[in-house]
Amino acid sequence: MLQRLNLRHIVDVRFFSTFLEVAYTRHFGKAAENLYLTPAAVSARIKQLEEHFNTTLFFRVRNSIQLTPAGEKLVPYAKSLVDGLNNARNALNEQAAAFLAFGITPNAAACLEHSLMLKLSQHDQSMSFRVDTLSSEQLSRHLHERTIDFAVTSETLKSGDVEHIELCTLKLYLVEPAEENDGENENMHNVHIEWSQKLCDRILGAMPEFKHARFKTNSVEQAIDFLRERDGRAILPDILIKRLEKQGDRHTEKFNKKECSFGLTLYLVRLKEGRHPCVDEITNLLVCD
Repeated sequence: MLQRLNLRHIVDVRFFSTFLEVAYTRHFGKAAENLYLTPAAVSARIKQLEEHFNTTLFFRVRNSIQLTPAGEKLVPYAKSLVDGLNNARNALNEQAAAFLAFGITPNAAACLEHSLMLKLSQHDQSMSFRVDTLSSEQLSRHLHERTIDFAVTSETLKSGDVEHIELCTLKLYLVEPAEENDGENENMHNVHIEWSQKLCDRILGAMPEFKHARFKTNSVEQAIDFLRERDGRAILPDILIKRLEKQGDRHTEKFNKKECSFGLTLYLVRLKEGRHPCVDEITNLLVCD
């Protein structure tokens, strides 16, 4: 069976990791949760493996999942491939000790990426960095797969294998028109930005009118685009307001801002164990002022 294996025909070698996780947990849902994937993604990967080998790897009977004889035979080969890949990655990390990868959510990037890059540039020139914009789900997956060394996000990640270090807390302001809306529905132009669940709860507790905001988004860039065109209300971090003022955005001249009693916390997230040897050094550089 293994002679038919051609990795060029496999979409992703990590499909074998998915196969092993299902084999160990005997449950597609639990495997998906452990791998930070959707159950549909897990099923699709297993299906592609089965199509590639032209055989059934699992018996599916109601809630019970069992390995077929073919699946039992594949386990040691899959484990060898996954272990070999991990060993190769670790060996390359040791050899290329001067390279670190960051993943950052779009909203965190909008607030921090410029200063993040400036801080990293203060490190000695022997170190190379890569910064990619990723979703929260992608951050968790890439951290556990060790394709990134750090995650930067405003939303804490649900995993016992990572630690969250407070990177900074940004001041938040309610930005609103200097002039009243002539009797117009006060919620008509409210823009509610979903920074994180914890912060959303604080915002809605302090300003319940945002529960009925006409526009809701998880993208601060979308909210800013709206404010550029309409005299709306939104909660923005001071760093973005200053950046808009510096760029001469016309809407900043017509708006008042009121400081909120809470701020936006950004976290630096890293694995607890098996980290790159330079992670602690870079953590101190980014967190310590």
